[in-house]
Amino acid sequence: MTARRMPALAALVLAGGLLSGCSLLDSLSGPAIPEGETDAFAIQVGDCLNDAEVGSEVTSVPLVDCAEPHDSEVYARGESAAPAFPGFDALDDELAEFCQGEAFTEFIGIPYTESRLQTSGYFPSQESWADGDRELLCTVWDEDGRVSGSLRGSAE
Repeated sequence: MTARRMPALAALVLAGGLLSGCSLLDSLSGPAIPEGETDAFAIQVGDCLNDAEVGSEVTSVPLVDCAEPHDSEVYARGESAAPAFPGFDALDDELAEFCQGEAFTEFIGIPYTESRLQTSGYFPSQESWADGDRELLCTVWDEDGRVSGSLRGSAE
């Protein structure tokens, strides 16, 4: 399987780059996962990632302990409602709506529109969609740089 990484909104351009959707290569034919990274399909809510520099298509991402400085934190998981692969722009829009809505407010403690934090995330590539992948993963990050600890309840 393969993972794509794209910004949740075009307006959310992080100098180092943002997360785009996910797509993963078949684990049997895909490359080995580098030490210190996790398979993109294994990313879980609560994981902290050093992913500001990953490319637009990823098979793995650097996973770190949330107590250590990190680029982003995974805070919500959902599934695309599209009946067929809608394309990257539509998935990006769906991801932004999902990540900047109730899930953000519940995790951070204030609405996205009142926060200084940014969102991004991962969504399926066309290839992983064909294999049944519909997962949307939301990440939150601080444009001022890496953070240590969770952003849960930070109301920032």
